[in-house]
Amino acid sequence: MKIASKTTLIKKLTHFLGPLINKLFPELKDDEKIKNEISMNMVANILGLGNATTPLGIQAMKSMQTKNNDKKTLTNSMATLIVLNTASIQLIPTTVIAIRTSLGSSNPTSIIFPVWIATVFAAFTGIVATKLFIKFENRFRKGH
Repeated sequence: MKIASKTTLIKKLTHFLGPLINKLFPELKDDEKIKNEISMNMVANILGLGNATTPLGIQAMKSMQTKNNDKKTLTNSMATLIVLNTASIQLIPTTVIAIRTSLGSSNPTSIIFPVWIATVFAAFTGIVATKLFIKFENRFRKGH
């Protein structure tokens, strides 16, 4: 993934994800380093690079934790990243295709479209729920 991060495809994907990341992670509006780490994590998920996503996600979480005032509680951005990483939107679910191929599937790529639907739906639902919980928590803390 370090080599891939230097390619134009990765740079274009991270640039494309920029507005979405700004919208999903408003707390990080001025932190390009962390937003880039989140972007790389998302790109690795989108490309189906399962083993690469974990260290990238951990690095983004470590960077966010350094800015966290309450080390025992997740920030809103940390919770959002966990949801996005867990939903794992993938264009090419390489691991599942590889497993299906190794087990002799006659059409190992037939799961691509259902994976798109499931992961996009999971991400959308997770993000909406996370943002609603964040909004509810903020109102609760303010006493409303």
